[in-house]
Amino acid sequence: MSDEYPRLKRFSNRRFSDVISEGFYLFGKNWLTLIVPLGLFFILSLILKNLLVVDLDWQVITMTPAIEAIISKDPSIVTFEEVNLMFDYLILAFFSEFLNSLITSIFNVLAMCLVSNYLYNKFIGKETKLIFELKNALNGRILLVVLLLGVGISVGQILLFIPSIIIFGFYIFYIFTYHSNDSVHPIKEARDLARHAFWKIIGIFLINSLIIFVCDSVYHLIIDNLGTQLYNALWYNPSTRDYGSIIIYDFISNIIQFLFIPLFICLLTSLYVYLRMRREQPLQYNNISQEAPQSYKTPRNELKNNSGTYCAFCGKFMKVKIDFCPHCGEKLDYDIQKE
Repeated sequence: MSDEYPRLKRFSNRRFSDVISEGFYLFGKNWLTLIVPLGLFFILSLILKNLLVVDLDWQVITMTPAIEAIISKDPSIVTFEEVNLMFDYLILAFFSEFLNSLITSIFNVLAMCLVSNYLYNKFIGKETKLIFELKNALNGRILLVVLLLGVGISVGQILLFIPSIIIFGFYIFYIFTYHSNDSVHPIKEARDLARHAFWKIIGIFLINSLIIFVCDSVYHLIIDNLGTQLYNALWYNPSTRDYGSIIIYDFISNIIQFLFIPLFICLLTSLYVYLRMRREQPLQYNNISQEAPQSYKTPRNELKNNSGTYCAFCGKFMKVKIDFCPHCGEKLDYDIQKE
């Protein structure tokens, strides 16, 4: 792959900040193409979750005044019935949030699976078409991806988010490997790629979340200052229920998330390519050394009495032989320098 796309050789030696920059460039270049399929899944998730949780939301709305009154009371005079009411309220609110999270997570994972290979091919410079990649992505293994990442992450949130973080950090690349022609064991490959990049993956998630949070806060601040009343609790009342207004209001409230939908998958694609190239590069150098070992031999006028050597990856000179290059961090194999 690197021989066909020489730019990727240089990319594999870049810093994490460069990987992020490439992800933003990919986002800007492909936003218009990606917003159509990803936005469609986003809107479908809004429609479905509002249809499913509208009754729960109405019960929460009707119970809220009573709960606020109980909270404001002296704890010593709270009755047993009021405590039960508070527990019922918490269970309803929790179940509503869980359904929201589950539906959103499933649709997000499904959408990213459909465009992941398209972005990967775009990044490495391979000719591809979105429609073709969408068709190829729809295979039986996509259900396993949705089950692991969509359902697994949502259920893991119940246990203080720890299982969700583990699943996300170690298996998020499954959205790429599940339909890769080079992957015999896609789950294992996804885990192997992410094993030494856990904090980079978490970092990308935090960068994406921070950008959306800041933009969303500014957006809602502007909306609130306009003084426009968009929300009406009567929309949830069974006698005056208005699904159209509920869905439109939810979309307006989440317009920033809609606009930034492609950002995370673009950043993740950049990191995925970077990790693949770092993993494959040592193998490529070993193969080349077997065919032409003299190409890696350090010139005798520059290396005398084991006084130093050159890194086979970045070309930097080192006065002493050590296991890892201090410039690029790659593990050095001195056997390929022997005649």
